Amino acid sequence: MHELSIALEVIEMLEKNNYLEDIRIVNAINLTIGNYSGIDKNYLEFAFQNLGDDRFSEVILNCDYNETDDIKVTEIIAD
Repeated sequence: MHELSIALEVIEMLEKNNYLEDIRIVNAINLTIGNYSGIDKNYLEFAFQNLGDDRFSEVILNCDYNETDDIKVTEIIAD
């Protein structure tokens, strides 16, 4: 299940760019996922919700798909 490592990488990128500073909870993450990325949206959502980071415990993923093999965070909705 490589979705767990993807979730960890997204969080690391957000923390590195100080996006999560003063954030209590992340409500939703909007992603663009390539059809050929091999990423399962449900597994990725499960990974975020079970990382042990309470900020992501109830996050909802909204995914748009395209014909590439990459993943891109397009928006994060947080309190």
